[in-house]
Amino acid sequence: MNIRAIIMAGGEGSRLRPMTMNLPKPLVPLLGKPVMSYTLELLKQHGIREAGVTLWYHPKKIRAAFGNGEKEGVQTQYFEETAPMGTAGSIRLAKDQLKETFFVLSGDGLTDCDLTSAMAYHKEKGALATLVLKRVKIPLPYGVVMTEEEGRIVRFVEKPDWSGVYSNLVNTGIYILEPEVLDSIPDHGRPDFGQDIFPLLLKKKAPLYGYEMNDYWCDVGNARAYLQAQEDLLQGRVKTNAVTGVHPQAVLGDDVHLQGCFYIGKGAVIEKGAVIRNAVIGDCCTVKTGAVVVNSSLWHHAFVGVKARISGSILCDGACVHSETVLDEGCVLGQGAAAGAHAHLLAEVKVWPGIRIPTGAVCAESRFREEGGGCMWEADGAVCRWAGNACRLAMAFAKVVQTGCILTGHDHAPALQAVVTGTLAAAGIQVLQGGWMTESMLRENVVALKADGGILAVENKLIFVDRYGRRSDSSIRRKMDAFLLTDDVRPEGGTDGAITPYEAAEEVYFSKVLPDGENKALFSPVCVYCDDERLLQLVLEGLKKLQVKNVRIAGETETELAANETGFLLHAGGSGWTCFTRDGSIEKTQLNLLRLKAMESKWGKVFDLPDVPRTAVQWMQTACADNSAACCMQERRMQDGVAAVWELCTLMKNGPLKELMQNMPAVHMICRDVACPEGEKSRILYELCRHTALPYTLSRGMQVKDQRGYATIVPDQERPAVRIYSEAASMETARELCDFYDRAIRMVLREKTDF
Repeated sequence: MNIRAIIMAGGEGSRLRPMTMNLPKPLVPLLGKPVMSYTLELLKQHGIREAGVTLWYHPKKIRAAFGNGEKEGVQTQYFEETAPMGTAGSIRLAKDQLKETFFVLSGDGLTDCDLTSAMAYHKEKGALATLVLKRVKIPLPYGVVMTEEEGRIVRFVEKPDWSGVYSNLVNTGIYILEPEVLDSIPDHGRPDFGQDIFPLLLKKKAPLYGYEMNDYWCDVGNARAYLQAQEDLLQGRVKTNAVTGVHPQAVLGDDVHLQGCFYIGKGAVIEKGAVIRNAVIGDCCTVKTGAVVVNSSLWHHAFVGVKARISGSILCDGACVHSETVLDEGCVLGQGAAAGAHAHLLAEVKVWPGIRIPTGAVCAESRFREEGGGCMWEADGAVCRWAGNACRLAMAFAKVVQTGCILTGHDHAPALQAVVTGTLAAAGIQVLQGGWMTESMLRENVVALKADGGILAVENKLIFVDRYGRRSDSSIRRKMDAFLLTDDVRPEGGTDGAITPYEAAEEVYFSKVLPDGENKALFSPVCVYCDDERLLQLVLEGLKKLQVKNVRIAGETETELAANETGFLLHAGGSGWTCFTRDGSIEKTQLNLLRLKAMESKWGKVFDLPDVPRTAVQWMQTACADNSAACCMQERRMQDGVAAVWELCTLMKNGPLKELMQNMPAVHMICRDVACPEGEKSRILYELCRHTALPYTLSRGMQVKDQRGYATIVPDQERPAVRIYSEAASMETARELCDFYDRAIRMVLREKTDF
């Protein structure tokens, strides 16, 4: 196949979210057809019958939509990126089939450019590369190009501010290239035509020309541009074979008012008295009695209730607007989203797929979760109910830590991460954008990269990590709250924000966390249980690197073990874990002693932290708790369930766990929270210290040495509670100690001291 055009269709379309949350941007419908269909039709009009399509985001959906291109009359071949390769980098995949002059076009732009005239211009000039240019009123979102009188390009300015707008000619992303251009594309990295390749060719004084077109062109980059492109199609401003009007199989009720230009798709039902003005109603949509739809777009199977009013808005597939609800200009309901009866969505509100706005609600901010606005601090992070909360929280965190660089990741919440990442970059902050990762992975990578902090998006929650890999403490949260209350959340001095993809999170995590171990077989087989498939893959990859072979995996509820198996149950997020055999669970405190002993032999000492058994303090070489890198490292490891599995599997090469634990001191630990008003926390420790006759130390709480064992009392950093850690040689004694200090705390709260 001799490819004569490349269509770049791999982008995520992040500016179009939530329209592109479940749909690649080239499949966004315009008048009932995917936008990329118009590009293929344009190629066919100009005699181009073979095209390559580069894919990355939702590639299967694009393949399914267009197949081999037979329907559009252009034979298509797909080139799928395993990771984003940049606009120029993606074309490397088709290098062997680009033997003559070829076009490069975007799969998500709408144009009727005269490609034949552009090609003639390219040949006439003897150009190595010709860029199709267009004059626009506001060039800021685009690459500005300066040309000499005869059309030769002399300068590029990529997405300038107004001080850098030297021309109103912008790069449309339509190029005509000779195959020799491919030699200038490096075989690595993510090279971009506008930022890397064309400036390089310009520096080499290669013949680069700009073809100024007078035809239609629209970069369908955001919701407003999308609606403008739709209007232009309806008004006939674009030379295409797009069909307008009413489909023969649409059903119109009595007294329906069709005004201006419109398109009503197959199977659509418009009931009595509805008003449709300059709008697109997709296939199988329903518009109920008395509803008004103006300057809007309804995708397939959308629903508009009785007397609802929609203006300048977009309803994605299956979205639903109930009776007497109002959507102001710029609103977008994602796939399957719903706005309850009598609700009012103010201008520019975006609702993420599947989310429902309650009946009667007035919604002023975008929504990506069911919950209402505001945020609530939990032990590990902040619960976000609105996209706006996530933005403000992220910026407040950046301001508190005085950041220059933040690492972001997500645990099955890419949409929330995207909101945070885009907000930080727009505020002038350097962002390293990772992919899926656990909290422990984020913490290790923040430290390894020497970043100023990290943010992990988990469902509807943001977890903040400081530069030492610790969860944000109460002091950071108080400062964040202060900024949030005053709405003073924009970081100072940020001007050069950028998003840099970060793909090394797993390898860095492996290098920091995987223990050393001999290549020996386990003494007994292991089964790892978890309902998170991605987390299981991480665990198994680590075990593979440790050359641990006799391991199987299962779902969290499938906890049936063989007689000689040891089971590890990993909880969501990878922090919580349990170890057990067919005889029952194995005491985690004992297992942590094993882990600490391994740490001591590797690092020389362990640190005295609240959840470290006091027995270990007496038994091993131990340092006081501090903020050193080694102490923070131990804290991270002890809170990492995945690391626990790897470490214990490595130890099991030396013998079964129960046999290894026979050499450990007998120790059992209980942890319990006692409710306590926020204002009483400090008084608890004060009164306990005043009235105890037992030896104690104060370091991250009160640590008491009892003849029966040990107790540590620590006020919770975030919640209205005091935490008790009790430890003894038997579980019964540990429980007695815990009960004693539980009663003591409650007596202090009742202002009694005779405990």
